[in-house]
Amino acid sequence: MVATFATFGLFWGSWAVMVYNIQHTFDINDAQLGLLLAVAIAVAGASSAVMAHLADRVGARRLLWIALFAWSGLLVLLSAAPEKWLFVVALILVEIAGGSIDTAMNAEVSHRLIGHPAALVRFHALFNCGALCGAALAGVLLHAGVSWRWVWPGVAAVALAVGVWALATEADVPPVRVGPDAEHARTAHPIRRLQRDGLLVLLVVFALAEITEGGVDTWGVLFLRNHLATGVLLGAGAYVVGQSVAATTRGAGGALLGRLSARHALIVGGCVAGGGILLESLVPWSVVAAVGLALGAGGASLFWPLVMSRVSVLATQVVSAVGTFTAAGYIGWVAGAPVVGWVSQTYGAQRGLQVLTLAAFGVALASLLWRERRPDASRTG
Repeated sequence: MVATFATFGLFWGSWAVMVYNIQHTFDINDAQLGLLLAVAIAVAGASSAVMAHLADRVGARRLLWIALFAWSGLLVLLSAAPEKWLFVVALILVEIAGGSIDTAMNAEVSHRLIGHPAALVRFHALFNCGALCGAALAGVLLHAGVSWRWVWPGVAAVALAVGVWALATEADVPPVRVGPDAEHARTAHPIRRLQRDGLLVLLVVFALAEITEGGVDTWGVLFLRNHLATGVLLGAGAYVVGQSVAATTRGAGGALLGRLSARHALIVGGCVAGGGILLESLVPWSVVAAVGLALGAGGASLFWPLVMSRVSVLATQVVSAVGTFTAAGYIGWVAGAPVVGWVSQTYGAQRGLQVLTLAAFGVALASLLWRERRPDASRTG
């Protein structure tokens, strides 16, 4: 699980830095990029919900190594795509496999760390460590004149090794089992089950939160490189600083954040992320804008782990609920990507970032109005 979280972060860190080069390789404007991400992530979100139910039957660990094998091969295809249409198809397939990895690793970790939110927050810092390493590596290679096409085969090799490791150790890991309450809940409709568990409002808030978190990764760095004319090293460096802030927030601050309720953490994260992105969009100085990007990434880093921690406590069927929330997170990306892309293309990149600012402050406001339900003391997980 440690290796999987870090490997997944490698891909998204490299994506954040290389998306500028990919745009120029295939002549993709901001609106087209938003639409491409929307389609790819929409399909990935739908597949995540399906894979969550599959994980209930075959086990999260088995789903993980199958998805890692598929993902590694598709990353090579993605990096080698000679034409735009083939790149689009490959990206959609990569996102489907990545959604399965996301579902499997979050289900496994959330289930095993039930009742330990601080540990779950720290665990998610591994993703940020992988992301900052991927961004730094991509930035250095691009600055040295190496094509972006050579980066993802390296990530694919790491993913293949992790998949082999997961396969080899599958028999040594006890499968995720559901309790009698969860087994009874299987037959309930997923939405009714989430409503009964007190998670339906949190699901909507989480989808809104992921508009911001996903937007920071793609549009925040792209704004620095495309519209403030910063070099690849400063663009990558700002993202690395942001992911370092996120990793530190989740790692060193895990114990403190674990004592915060999900509601309070979402309020804090929404305000910090919104303020940082707003700063980036308003200032003309690239260094100050990079500070805003770092704050945006740090604030948004609170969303995913603490929400998943709350889900693992309240859900009567953990694996399925985590899969549903993972799908909702992808839906947030879907909703945000084309809107931000269209606004950026039509009204300017500053306005596109300000859409993310509104989403971040919307998370804080919605969380302020939301009231958390206490977990059932008799719940067995």
